[in-house]
Amino acid sequence: MKKNWKAMVAIAVVVIIVAVAVIIINMRPADRTAQPDPSGDSSIVAGKFGFPVSKINIGEGGTKTAADGKTPIGYNGTCDSAAQAAANYTPVLLNVNPKTWETQKATLNSLAVPGPWVESATYVGNVAAEAEAKGELPKTFDGGWIDQINVNAGGMYRIASCEPKNEAVVQVLFGGLGTGDALPQGFFGTQTMELTWEDDWKISDAVTGINDSDLATRVKDKGPSGGVGGTPTGRMPTLDAALVERYFKDLSKEGWIEYANAAR
Repeated sequence: MKKNWKAMVAIAVVVIIVAVAVIIINMRPADRTAQPDPSGDSSIVAGKFGFPVSKINIGEGGTKTAADGKTPIGYNGTCDSAAQAAANYTPVLLNVNPKTWETQKATLNSLAVPGPWVESATYVGNVAAEAEAKGELPKTFDGGWIDQINVNAGGMYRIASCEPKNEAVVQVLFGGLGTGDALPQGFFGTQTMELTWEDDWKISDAVTGINDSDLATRVKDKGPSGGVGGTPTGRMPTLDAALVERYFKDLSKEGWIEYANAAR
């Protein structure tokens, strides 16, 4: 019983860390070469929330798939492809399911430029997988999920800086479900990552909330995040105008663009 109690406390701490990772304090941006404002392109129209809608899709941009058989890789090095890679890599960074963790971790390592950030990015999954192996894992949902991410539910990105076939810093707004007392609870968060070109876009840093580097200082702000509120439905949340207004209340909308296939 004592071991089970310790495991439950450890997992509770881990879940708190995940929540903290999506509400990191605003940091000032450093000087970087920013992309031109896409709203200046007359071919880009505004979506229902007033943000420009890009022509690029989540789930596309790659020419092949990673070892997990689903994550697109093999990009052409443009800034648009960096935005696609960031969307496609976000679930690999943030999903937590101990039953599939080893495959996910191997995929993440194949997408990563080695560095201290990798240990932070894999910490939650490692702890959860250890607890699951010991039969000490607290409540999960739908086949072992602790956190399940869906980028289409958030469906937006902001390029903080980009130099084609060199380096890009991209923020991705995603939706998610997390373990709750009864049904899984919906939330939204922003993942910030640095991509470096190594014959493909690779993740060279990511804001995780654990031992973060200066990456958070290279964006305008933390990006939108928060719970959905109300009675949990157990379904992936849907972004609406009220949530956009609440999430962006003290944040900048500048530079945010909707993916063409965002869930709306």
